[in-house]
Amino acid sequence: MRVTENMKFSATMGGLFTIQNQYSSLLEKMATQKQVNRPSDDPVGITRILGIRTQQAAVDQYKANISTCESWITMTEAKLNSVNEILVKARELALSQATATASSETRKIAADQVKGIIEELLSLANSRLGDRYLFAGSTNVEPFSSSVMSASVGAAVSAEGNVFDGMVTSGGTYTGTQNKTYVLKVTKGGPLNDVNFVISSDGGKTWGSEQTGLDTPVSMGDGISLTFAAGTKDPAEGDIFYVRATAQGYYRGNGDRLSLTISPGVSLNYSLSGEEVFTDKGTGKVDIFRVLNDLKTSLETNNVNGISDALSGIDDALKQVSLSISRCGTIANRLDIAKSNLEELNSRLTASLSDTEDADMAELATLYSMKQVALQACYTMAGKMNETSILNYLK
Repeated sequence: MRVTENMKFSATMGGLFTIQNQYSSLLEKMATQKQVNRPSDDPVGITRILGIRTQQAAVDQYKANISTCESWITMTEAKLNSVNEILVKARELALSQATATASSETRKIAADQVKGIIEELLSLANSRLGDRYLFAGSTNVEPFSSSVMSASVGAAVSAEGNVFDGMVTSGGTYTGTQNKTYVLKVTKGGPLNDVNFVISSDGGKTWGSEQTGLDTPVSMGDGISLTFAAGTKDPAEGDIFYVRATAQGYYRGNGDRLSLTISPGVSLNYSLSGEEVFTDKGTGKVDIFRVLNDLKTSLETNNVNGISDALSGIDDALKQVSLSISRCGTIANRLDIAKSNLEELNSRLTASLSDTEDADMAELATLYSMKQVALQACYTMAGKMNETSILNYLK
């Protein structure tokens, strides 16, 4: 077989270009200290790298959620400790005025002090963290009023993105004992008389059986109704309408807790609602505002028996607040455990990513020296190709 000069040239240049590419690749890896700089470097490895980075991003979000929870629970605990302190002051006042040595004048002075305590308690119960109320449940309205308010039914609200553009009005008299949000969700669209829908009395957590027809007032439960008036567009599947109802009392929030995901598949209820902390909703609970108002009234009217009865109520209120403070500690402990687990997981992910992505600098330095020698040899051989002539041969 005849080996031509062109064949020699092509083989030499092919080898030179190959060595140059390998040399450049080594330089890039040494500069970035990464074994994988693009998908073509290691298709299997890049898939693993992307998976690990996705997990790391999730861990970062979990840690941010934990930080949010920690800030919330720390502020909640601080406010509850303040509530405990002012209840202790109220108890001391009641105890001092329940004795025979107290007079109607001293009790009236004490009544003014209790009034200040109630105002301070109201301020604490309406505390905020950022732009959210600590004790409003899942709502973001001022949770406590300075006076007892009657039961009320809020205006009907259409969810953003609803197709239906007709009028929806709420009505009725709320007969429930707790503040709730009622939701109506359309499951089959069409004319009002042919619409299928379901109703939730707990803000959309659970749903009742499917019903048909929005052309007549719809009973949402507990005395609340929604009335629909046709518009230019009929209701469509997925349209949502809701109405908020508040029971008689001081509390305007609800009994729900705020929740965030703190680890894969684990959500934590990190808030305490004002309903469970300050009101008498639930077994063995007392309405703290009512207890203090009763104490104030008894002091103003010089009612010794009423003052003594208020002492028992304050003791129950102190136990209720102490229980809430202990719940804050329990939540804080769960957050500490979750944070520790995430730190360990993040450490393992970082090590795994390093094993897959980071380059072995000692190995690269050895390969670099080898490729440098090979590249110099290729340059030398390529340079000698131009010296091939009959005159050189004759020499």
